[in-house]
Amino acid sequence: MADLVAVTKSDGDLIVPARRIQAEYVSALKLLRKRSQVWKPKVIRISARSGEGISEMWDKMKDFQNLMLASGELTAKRRKQQKVWMWNLIQESVLEHFRTHPTVREQIPLLEQKVLTGALSPGLAADFLLKAFKSGDY
Repeated sequence: MADLVAVTKSDGDLIVPARRIQAEYVSALKLLRKRSQVWKPKVIRISARSGEGISEMWDKMKDFQNLMLASGELTAKRRKQQKVWMWNLIQESVLEHFRTHPTVREQIPLLEQKVLTGALSPGLAADFLLKAFKSGDY
C-alpha cells in the first residue's frame, strides 16, 4: 500500500478525470487497514506542466519522513525489512547451492520434463531431488 499517491497529468482537459481518480483513490484508501499510528495515506493531484501540486507533494513527503522518524516507525520498518532481506538472501543462496549440486544438476532436466509431461508429480520430483542433494554424492 502507498503512503502517498500522486495523480499525475492533472492539467488541461485531464483535470476533471484527475479529480475523479483522486476521489476514487481516497475512497479506496479508506477501506484499507491502517498501517501507521502517525500517518494517514494522502492522495494529491500534480502536474509537471503547470507545476500544480509539486511543492505540496514534496512537503507531504517531508512530513511523512519526519513523522515516521520521530515516532520510530521508520526505524522499526527498516529493521523488519533487513530481517526479510536476510532470509531472502539465505533462500537465494541455498537454492543456488541446491541447483548447482552435481547430482541434482544432472537430474533437474529429466525430472522437469517428467513433471511437464505428467509422468511424475511435482512433489515426487522434488523428493527425488532433495534425496539426491541430501545423499551428498558428488
